[in-house]
Amino acid sequence: MRIFSLDSPRTIWGDWSDALEYGFVDWDEETDTRSIVRSGPYTPPAYLYWDALIFTQFIKNALEKSELTGISAFTHLKKTHIVNLDWKAWDTTRDITYHTELDGEPEDLITSLPHDESLAQHMPEYWLASIESVLSVHVDRSHSSTDPSDFLTILHADPTIDFFQGDEYTGHFVSQRAKEWLAHHCPGCFTFSLIPFAD
Repeated sequence: MRIFSLDSPRTIWGDWSDALEYGFVDWDEETDTRSIVRSGPYTPPAYLYWDALIFTQFIKNALEKSELTGISAFTHLKKTHIVNLDWKAWDTTRDITYHTELDGEPEDLITSLPHDESLAQHMPEYWLASIESVLSVHVDRSHSSTDPSDFLTILHADPTIDFFQGDEYTGHFVSQRAKEWLAHHCPGCFTFSLIPFAD
């Protein structure tokens, strides 16, 4: 059995392009609900935002028809703040300051612009995946590497499960089957690091 950690690809302009690529997930304390805040019209079909694994409608539908296991439920995320910012047309050979003023935090690239309801209606629906299956991992905290393959080892994994949450390490993990499925259906959306099993 092979298990991989699931991560986001490195973006061009660091935290600033992370905000453009993934936006963020807002949490309403009063209603205890989460919602999508991001730019459009571009959207990746699936992505990670911190500990949130998010799928667009098309990918969710395909996942539900697959035989992959480990996702216990999907929670719909309302599109509360979608802004029209076609940053994919920007010249990526230039610094981001050529295209926009960086004033404040990366999230301000989104929140400083008005919500575009027409665009929001043309954007796909978003779903938050709930993963309850736990992967038992050991974390070598003395290791200075940022590559999970170097400081994580797997203590136990259920071979019938495809999506996991780490126990001692916050993150998502996938089986070989899930890795191949995601790479095929969501090309370029994730990076994968093979995590060794403990001896």
